[in-house]
Amino acid sequence: MSMPWPDGFARIPDESWVRESIEALALHYDTVENHGWYANLDLTVEQVGDFVRRGDILVDYSGGTGIFARRLLDRIGSKSVGLIIVDSSPKFLRLAVEKFRHEPRLGFRHIGFLKDDRRLERVDEVLDEALLARGIDGVISTNAIHLYFDLPQTVRGWRTILRPSGRLFVQSGNIGNPHKPDDEWIIDETVDVIEARARDIVRQEAQYVRYRSALHDLAYMSAHDELRRRYFLPVRPLQYYVEILRQEGFDVTSVRRRRVPARVDEWYQFLSVYHEGVLGWVGGAEKITHVAAAEPVVQDRLALMRDAIERVFGGVSEFGASWTYITCDPRA
Repeated sequence: MSMPWPDGFARIPDESWVRESIEALALHYDTVENHGWYANLDLTVEQVGDFVRRGDILVDYSGGTGIFARRLLDRIGSKSVGLIIVDSSPKFLRLAVEKFRHEPRLGFRHIGFLKDDRRLERVDEVLDEALLARGIDGVISTNAIHLYFDLPQTVRGWRTILRPSGRLFVQSGNIGNPHKPDDEWIIDETVDVIEARARDIVRQEAQYVRYRSALHDLAYMSAHDELRRRYFLPVRPLQYYVEILRQEGFDVTSVRRRRVPARVDEWYQFLSVYHEGVLGWVGGAEKITHVAAAEPVVQDRLALMRDAIERVFGGVSEFGASWTYITCDPRA
């Protein structure tokens, strides 16, 4: 198979993170690939699969452990393309390398944190000079744009690396789309509702009485509210993203919304990994109290979370999550 990589391009960089052990957090996160709500990738896989041509090079920005990459490769078959997974998490990238070490179409680049500038590197600062000179044919960002601290800078990097004929594919389940039906959820907004229901349960049920006094400590609860907002950022409206994309040199060519079925038990499994962010006030979050919660406390959190989730969703097995998909072309 003839590959489109520039001469001398090292798919796997010679960096320390490549030699680290694979961590449990990355392995656990990678299991979300099997969750039904990861059908949110289907439309993006279809869009990119229809767009990409033989010899193209793409960037999977915030590509993590390679869940999207695997699905795209399955979609395009043996087509000779290059796909570079770029991510700020060396733990996730390390697992991606392990999964795709022998896949010649995949490359990997880590976005580091610049301490002096107090910011993450831009994508144009981590790609090879030969790649920048050639230009990138497509940039994909799935399930992540709502997490970017400095979105204009991130988008500016995307615009810098894209060829004039390139395309940007963005999607997220945490965009406030004004066309969302009333019976669909913005997926991270469920967290605040679940947390509020958990407070009601603690107030009412004897088995959680030991945590009841915390609800009256306003400073304590406020600190945990702030922690939760760092785990699950407040939802910003669609127009916020559209305006930044336009300001940074893109023409927005398509905005689509899709209902993605999410199983309640799988959403619980995902949230249970982040129990400290969701219900850290139950026993106190280590990031606030500087004391790790004992195992019985963690089990209480998880039991309370499961009970709250069941009550929020009324005992149904599935809910509709609203995903928004944006495609853009570089403005001439």
